[in-house]
Amino acid sequence: MTPSFKVSMVGPSRAGKTTLLTAILAETQAMLAGSGITLVMDEETEMRVRMNQKSLRRAIEAREFDVSSLGGTQSMALYNVGLKALGNGTEGIPFSILDYPGSWLDPSSRARVAAAKDGWSECEAHIAESLMLLVPVESAVLMEAATPAQRRASADLLGFEDIIPMARTWAQSRNLPQHRDEPATLLLAPLKCETYFDDNGGKGRAAAQLRQLVREKYRTIVETVEKESRNRAVRVVYAPIDTYGCVDLMEGKWSEKTDSAGDPTLDFRGHYRFRGIPPEVKPKAAGTVMQELCRCVISGQVTAERRRAATARGTYQAVLERKSERKGFWGTLDYYLSGEARANEASLDVNKEKMEEATRRRKLLKAALENIAREPADERVEEW
Repeated sequence: MTPSFKVSMVGPSRAGKTTLLTAILAETQAMLAGSGITLVMDEETEMRVRMNQKSLRRAIEAREFDVSSLGGTQSMALYNVGLKALGNGTEGIPFSILDYPGSWLDPSSRARVAAAKDGWSECEAHIAESLMLLVPVESAVLMEAATPAQRRASADLLGFEDIIPMARTWAQSRNLPQHRDEPATLLLAPLKCETYFDDNGGKGRAAAQLRQLVREKYRTIVETVEKESRNRAVRVVYAPIDTYGCVDLMEGKWSEKTDSAGDPTLDFRGHYRFRGIPPEVKPKAAGTVMQELCRCVISGQVTAERRRAATARGTYQAVLERKSERKGFWGTLDYYLSGEARANEASLDVNKEKMEEATRRRKLLKAALENIAREPADERVEEW
């Protein structure tokens, strides 16, 4: 399996994780325009994104927005994307973003689904290896809960008790010696925020209230991560995202239902409509995810270069000693049959032009990563 920089999303069902991924990729492509770097996807990822884009396009043409018609994740999926310099055969920077049904976070639900039982260990392994834990928040559920019964129901709908164990697992893994020097980011991302902001074509004035509620309701998750990662630094980023940029919440309906234990509770369904004719899809702040990933890569590169500088003298001396040492028969045999000699010889035969072109593209890719990482954050985004 090709190694990649891993990201995990941890959120309940219907939070809008799949559509968020589409928005992230759309804003990333916009950020890369004219840079000589392109966003690439594997075949399965491209198919999923295309299906989501087609569903949204159909809704735009019909001028009827139904968030439930865009569907949700029904099985575990890896979105494999990368940043790559234009040209054939070039190396790139690969990212792997894990998406899975939000119901899998509930152990009782997981136990009833064969695919969940079979795939959960793979999910946990990916989460443990992730540089970023992305927590999507359905902003309307948080903001439209006005009565005590609605606020109680919102706690279940937002999945607080399911997210906390995953955040703990992630933070504990990041604190292991082998990961302690790696970058780590916890990103809290309220979604479908168009109704609450006035900086992307809307008329909302509730940005401060949304920020306050996220701080209050997700405080335990942030504190869990901080406690479990005392021996290292973790960036906590708040990024409220307009997933579509062209919808407004017209009404939030709370209806009675029973939970998995048979107890009465409430469900929430938001009714949205498109803004403008024709509506223009323009996500906002979704590019924060890729910006933070690029910052992780650049930060890791700086650390790696510092380590290489510290060990350069010893490595150089070891190479000289290996080249001149008396290997004896078995040592010489192993040196050649193991491929070490052939690899050294092959490196001398590489076409100079190809080497120079590969070097140019690597520099181009590094420059693009640095530019994205240095790009000013959206004015909505904060580091907590």
